[in-house]
Amino acid sequence: MELELEAATRRFHLWFRGLRSLRRDLASARWSDDAAAQLPALVGRFVAHLESYCAARAGLDPVWTLSAPWATPAERGAAYWLAGWRPTTLVHLLYTESGRRLEAQLPDLLLGVRSGNLGDLTPAQLAQVDDLQRRTVAEEDALAREMALVQEGHGVVAAPSADGSGLLDVAGLVRTARAVLDRADALRLRTVKRAVEILEPAQAAELLVAAADLEIGFREFGLKHGSGRDG
Repeated sequence: MELELEAATRRFHLWFRGLRSLRRDLASARWSDDAAAQLPALVGRFVAHLESYCAARAGLDPVWTLSAPWATPAERGAAYWLAGWRPTTLVHLLYTESGRRLEAQLPDLLLGVRSGNLGDLTPAQLAQVDDLQRRTVAEEDALAREMALVQEGHGVVAAPSADGSGLLDVAGLVRTARAVLDRADALRLRTVKRAVEILEPAQAAELLVAAADLEIGFREFGLKHGSGRDG
């Protein structure tokens, strides 16, 4: 069990270092002369990085996944939903970044000058983002209800006890928890992929940089004010 935890912790730290590196590459490429050539591949690498981490987590003991001992208390307390970031956070971040940029460049937009950034979303894009938000909220709610049942101890009775009350199928509950966590990771990944599909490469790069900044910021805050773990 300790070896599994050490391996999971090491995997998280490697993934997090990769996140920092991809964030730097995306931010640098966004304003380079050959951004149009670089950004699609970098956005794809970012999504693949998240996908590989979700795949690695699928084989982890759900108890470790939920407790996330490699994370800081600040991350677990403020940033985590079912052992990771809440998928709708990405959509809220998209709206926030779009609104901030739109306000800054409104005079140019009124003159017909297009920026191509997140402040320049088309009506069709906004409609798709709204649909993504509604679908994601519904899936989050369903997963939260399922995990609540697990945490309340609802499960199959494995065998009758001496007093006839029955024994809780703990192994079954663990399997159910693992399934819910896997679906939560799948929803996180699906939300990122759909957002990237909706956006142009430059817009997607801006969103992913903002998402990475949010995750990195929570971790740095937790390391400064929490356990002091090396991240």
